[in-house]
Amino acid sequence: MKTRYLLALVVAATMAGNAAAHAEPAPPLQIDWSSLLPEKERQNVQAPAPPAMHDYLGEGDITALQTGSYEANHALDGKRIKVPGFVVPLERSADGRISDFLLVPYFGACIHLPPPPPNQVVYVRMRAGTGVRSIDDAIWVTGTLRTALHRSDMGAAVYTLDGEKLEPYRHAQP
Repeated sequence: MKTRYLLALVVAATMAGNAAAHAEPAPPLQIDWSSLLPEKERQNVQAPAPPAMHDYLGEGDITALQTGSYEANHALDGKRIKVPGFVVPLERSADGRISDFLLVPYFGACIHLPPPPPNQVVYVRMRAGTGVRSIDDAIWVTGTLRTALHRSDMGAAVYTLDGEKLEPYRHAQP
């Protein structure tokens, strides 16, 4: 009797473990750009308007104009998130797909305008088989966020995202 009871417990535990291993991951935490700021920077912050494009066209190296904080919101480190933004390509494959890019809060950042502050830029490395074709449209990116500094010719990013999914942007309340 005792052996049957122990065997039943082992079988139940194994089945529960297998079910958990095959379960869908929890939905990502949907964040906005202010969530990337550390708490002390989030207080009394209003969303900045992007600089006027004509102010910076033809002005030379725009990465030299990047200013702002390198402080991260460490509470998000290791979290699976979903964040909207615009793509700034870093590398393109032979077929034109972009798998390494900076995600920024407004169109034209880093290309025609100075980069946003480093804690408002996310370096994204998409998993194999996915990528962006156009930089004109806003997208949602889902993946695991890390507080890891990445520097490129286009600007510095305080965050690195292991991107797993891209979707066209459609407004949704967090």
